[in-house]
Amino acid sequence: MTAVVEPKARARYAAKRDAIMGAATKVFNDHGVSGFTLAAVAKRMDLHPVSLTYYFKRKEDLAAAVLHETMARFNAMLEQAEVETTPAARLRAFVAAYYETRRRVALGQEIPLAPFSEISLIEGEQHQPLIEAFTGLYIRIGRLMKSPDLPWITPARRQALARLVVFQLTWSDAWLDSYEPEDYARVAARVADVMIGGLAADGQAWPDLPLLPLGSPVAQNDEVTRDRFLVAATKLINREGYRGASVDKISAELKVTKGSFYHHNADKDELAAACFARTFELVDDAKRRAGAADTGWNRLWLAVVSLAMHQASAEGGRMLRHHALAAVPHPMRRQVLVRFQQIAHSFAGMISDGVADGSVRPVDPLLAAQLMMVVFNASLALDWRNQPGDVTGLMDAYVRPALLGFFVE
Repeated sequence: MTAVVEPKARARYAAKRDAIMGAATKVFNDHGVSGFTLAAVAKRMDLHPVSLTYYFKRKEDLAAAVLHETMARFNAMLEQAEVETTPAARLRAFVAAYYETRRRVALGQEIPLAPFSEISLIEGEQHQPLIEAFTGLYIRIGRLMKSPDLPWITPARRQALARLVVFQLTWSDAWLDSYEPEDYARVAARVADVMIGGLAADGQAWPDLPLLPLGSPVAQNDEVTRDRFLVAATKLINREGYRGASVDKISAELKVTKGSFYHHNADKDELAAACFARTFELVDDAKRRAGAADTGWNRLWLAVVSLAMHQASAEGGRMLRHHALAAVPHPMRRQVLVRFQQIAHSFAGMISDGVADGSVRPVDPLLAAQLMMVVFNASLALDWRNQPGDVTGLMDAYVRPALLGFFVE
């Protein structure tokens, strides 16, 4: 009798645990690490929070389980890709496997993938194992691009591009719903085509143009200004997520009181909205000034590369990263996503113009634009401390292959 009952009990336990994981992943996607609680997961399942503690004692345990599950699914995608014999074929297979997973998620056949954007915010004993697993995932992705026939693709370049691949794929959360699931395989093929082949048409050289100076240098004095709040809030939201960047932390960053914060800002939501507006102004300024270049390729290069180097160097204040959208209030998130997509369409027009004048090779303009937006937005992530640093090598190891193709010499 025991032999019959125990398998049934294990099956019920596994089914309930899977249901919890599915609900937890959705909460994670909606509210980020700071808004992730057992109570929020229980509410989504119409359960009492105490009933979840039989499966997960603490919220950190459940959050870590969700992230480990997503990493396990990424590793399964990599297993499919690693059987291929060339770096380009392996990268194509990995991208195809990712969008096949997304297709199954869209059809309700799998639970959603959890975002990696706030993985470093998981605290306690779960923190270090998560970081180690995440680092291992990046190393494994980087190995897809390793080949004795491509000695110029150094370990540093592989790791930079591995991060870019993950950021470009996960940015799909912002735009993939506008495609039908049956078209995801076509999306995968066209995304991989841009990663591998880049955007420059045959015969187009890497431009030798001065980069656009963007933003305004932060004043080096003790005066507390609205601009300083924008720079400080952007830095903290990029590092600690929307919920983690509290009014207290933003005030402490500037060494001012909460009273001073509310003298310059209505509240944190209003300040965050202003940070996004400032980010969009920087991008719009780059696009506008790059418009004076003579070809579509030069215009695209000037805007994307200038923004990427600005984001990495932090001179004049960084832009809010795409991942800052995790856990922002939903009305604000919808407005910001609309604005991001307007920018994507603007870059798509720039790419289309380049295809028309022969300076950009034929690609899917909108999908290429989404990838280029990640190129400049994610260059910050090459410095895990999110501090101004030495950007030597960034152009060769990251920006150049991102625009010319991952395997370019």
